Amino acid sequence: MTTGRESAATVEAPGSLRTTPQDLSLWQERLGRDLSAFPHHRRLQTRVSDLDGYGHLNAIRLGHLYEDARAAFHLALGRGEGRVLVAQLTFRYLAEGQWPDEAQIGTGIVRVGGSSFVMGQGLFQAGRCIGLCETVLVNTGAGGASPLSDDYRRVLRQHRLISASPA
Repeated sequence: MTTGRESAATVEAPGSLRTTPQDLSLWQERLGRDLSAFPHHRRLQTRVSDLDGYGHLNAIRLGHLYEDARAAFHLALGRGEGRVLVAQLTFRYLAEGQWPDEAQIGTGIVRVGGSSFVMGQGLFQAGRCIGLCETVLVNTGAGGASPLSDDYRRVLRQHRLISASPA
């Protein structure tokens, strides 16, 4: 269900994995708007340089907030054996962000595949979800996509969104 004010933007690498709108809506509608559903939280202070010409947080700058929280999440997990690359990013804008309000980003794993996994993030200000981000990440080796180790898959599953279906 959308309010008409929501929009989605997708950025993806050529030949990347795709998630369907149905995949997005399942976790986003059920869990994504509740900060407590995310196992990892990161607080970030918005800056005046994050504003657009209308005085709201700029859509591109919101991507930087997600990126910062995604990197902190990876550091908390530890590294897998390969190189993990972003294959697809999907942003969903739910409300305008404000400066100087603090942002809190919740991060968790939505799904784990053979060589890739899907990370979900919610962006909150003043307890209200103002945006969602879904990232498909692929484990790579010298020849392209490489299987995730059983140990790393286990670590990823331990950080699933709370109440998410088994990955």
